[in-house]
Amino acid sequence: MSVNRLIALNAATGAFTPIPASIPARSVSIVEDGAAAGQGLEAQFPADGFSTTLTFAPGTPIAFTGAGHDGLAGLPEQNAANGASAFNYRAADVYCQLRSATGTPTRVRVEESEATV
Repeated sequence: MSVNRLIALNAATGAFTPIPASIPARSVSIVEDGAAAGQGLEAQFPADGFSTTLTFAPGTPIAFTGAGHDGLAGLPEQNAANGASAFNYRAADVYCQLRSATGTPTRVRVEESEATV
């Protein structure tokens, strides 16, 4: 199974938009959707606590493949029906935080797959 989503991003002067998991994904690809001229992306990753900002050129995909025993790149929100304060609630993993690399907002296509590529 795979899931494709379009997510709007703020301009470089705006806040970063978190990109959470929506399925138990083993591979993830994020790229500008191409509906307008590419702006490039600024990205922050959880490995360093979202403190370093990297810049990706327009059209450059950001790809994740799960590692380790289970091979998962991320898990979605779990037990949401019980509420965020319930003992068994788990927030979705955030793959990265993104925003446009220019003063123009942009949009990304997030492709998540339960299979490895």
